[in-house]
Amino acid sequence: MKQASYRIFGVGLLAIVGLWASVSCEKAVDFRGEEQSPVIVVTSVPEPDTTISLRVTYSRFFLAGGDFRPVAHATVSVAANGNSYAGVYNGSRYNVPYTVQQGDSLSLVLRIPQSDTVLTASTRVPFRPQAVSKGVSGRNLRFSLSDRPGERNYYRVSLLAVDTMIHYYDSNGHYVLPDDAGAVGCDTVVDTTNIYFSCSDAALTSDASSLNISLDGDEIFWQLYFTDELFDAQTREINLVAEENIQYDYEYEKDGSGIIRYYLLRVESLSREAYLYEISRSKQDDGDFFLTEPVQVQCNIVGGIGIFAAKSVTVLTFKNANSE
Repeated sequence: MKQASYRIFGVGLLAIVGLWASVSCEKAVDFRGEEQSPVIVVTSVPEPDTTISLRVTYSRFFLAGGDFRPVAHATVSVAANGNSYAGVYNGSRYNVPYTVQQGDSLSLVLRIPQSDTVLTASTRVPFRPQAVSKGVSGRNLRFSLSDRPGERNYYRVSLLAVDTMIHYYDSNGHYVLPDDAGAVGCDTVVDTTNIYFSCSDAALTSDASSLNISLDGDEIFWQLYFTDELFDAQTREINLVAEENIQYDYEYEKDGSGIIRYYLLRVESLSREAYLYEISRSKQDDGDFFLTEPVQVQCNIVGGIGIFAAKSVTVLTFKNANSE
């Protein structure tokens, strides 16, 4: 038995030494692949009661540094309900002078002069979610969500905590810890921070696309994505529990009691294009590990890459009886 233990120890030691040698020796390897020509990238997420803004750039080789090069000479037009509106370049973005309305069908056409390059995309602006606050008790938040009938609806929920915080700073104006010897003063500010939350409703959490992590065996969410597949055209009562521990950098509760002033709940209705894009992008970000299979981000720009997709937002406020 002792001989077997020594053998196992020796194999383990050799493995550790081999791993150390592999990570401590660096060798520069020249890239021998074919560098692709730049592709036009479009990013725009229209919302109701706002005008349309588009960021248009050239893609960048993954080994290249620097900023994305803007496309400043494109001809941009957006059709809404039978009318066409031209985009105007302002030095960084193309602004389209049309105020988006709920239920709009939007079609984008982007052309590059003196070339055959034409990009197209379309999306439908969803109606604002019919979400209503049903009260709060401590960290338990209740709200109802009435699903619009006759269509597939896509949702995203996120939670923010609003706190009165104290920022301590040194003589150079840099934030420091409260017990830092160099602290010379402080500012009291209202801080809004995204926080994790839990939800036990299987109609929402059964969707594997939700951005979540496991904490002590319980599933908690940073952003909760779901569809109306299990409650189509119904009103559903939903209960969320905000996480108690919130981490801040150089920011602390005003009175040290840890009492949140209030919560803001963002309930978003996403177009199908926005839903697929956000889910795939989140999975790609989560898969930033060398053993993880790459995730292809869903795009809807024909002739290029990027996203032209709409969303609508309803924000609910939850205040406890002991909130300021």
